[in-house]
Amino acid sequence: MVDLQRVVTKDPKYDFHRAVGLLAQAYARNNQPADADAAFKRATDASTLSETYCNYASFLAGAGRSEEARAWAERILAKKATMPNYLRRRERPWFRKAKAVLNSLPQK
Repeated sequence: MVDLQRVVTKDPKYDFHRAVGLLAQAYARNNQPADADAAFKRATDASTLSETYCNYASFLAGAGRSEEARAWAERILAKKATMPNYLRRRERPWFRKAKAVLNSLPQK
């Protein structure tokens, strides 16, 4: 986590803002929800990476924020319709994880 903090401090745009998303995920896994939420908000404001969106949806689902988690997971799946086939193949793991997040949430 220290390495990610150093990278984000030096270059917040590193790897298309992926480093910020990974730092947020590290905060979430280390039981630092306030830091994780702030970092996820920063990452999702600047990036459209499915990985970051999916990790944020999982974090929100774990925090009991089902409606927000549902919205972020659906945002990932909505991108699928406009993607060319080669990108759909590359993003397939994130589509599957987004569906898993949706299936784990309580029904409306």
